[in-house]
Amino acid sequence: MKSLKLFFAAVTILFISCDKDDDTTPVDSKSLIGSWSLISLQADIDLETDFSGIPIKSSTKSVGENFDYTLTFTETTYAVEGSYDLVTTGTVNGVVIDEDTQSISEISESGTYEFSDSSIKIDGQLYEFEINEIDTSGLSLDQNIDVAFNNDGDLVMTQKQEATITQDGVSVSYTINATTIFKRK
Repeated sequence: MKSLKLFFAAVTILFISCDKDDDTTPVDSKSLIGSWSLISLQADIDLETDFSGIPIKSSTKSVGENFDYTLTFTETTYAVEGSYDLVTTGTVNGVVIDEDTQSISEISESGTYEFSDSSIKIDGQLYEFEINEIDTSGLSLDQNIDVAFNNDGDLVMTQKQEATITQDGVSVSYTINATTIFKRK
């Protein structure tokens, strides 16, 4: 069961990046440089797996709250620090799951990124999670994120990702549609 929890944790890590607003303007690499405060975080995650012969299909929605979270870009690096709450609702095999709130605190992470054609590739993770006391920091994969500015000048980061990951003989297929919005500090 711990392996299954690790898979759900890994998928949760991958999801959090970013639904693109219709009214957006392109971003160039220089316009990213600086510090940004997180003001919105939302992700929809669908996954399928078979655990010990039991098919599992889930659909969840996670929404961030109580943000005290800063993302800082230089020309090639990023750093994140702060905290936020993550509220998750959804279904597993059609059964509604109880709302779950995770308080994520004492975040302090940094890494590198590459910018190309209004998209960034993060080497690491922008967010940290601990699910049921399981440290998920080692489960992150590189993230490809589309970036744009909305009409208010906020940085909108969107991500759609589909993949299958396998660990300890268990495969999980997932689809993630996520959006985060940052306001310049």
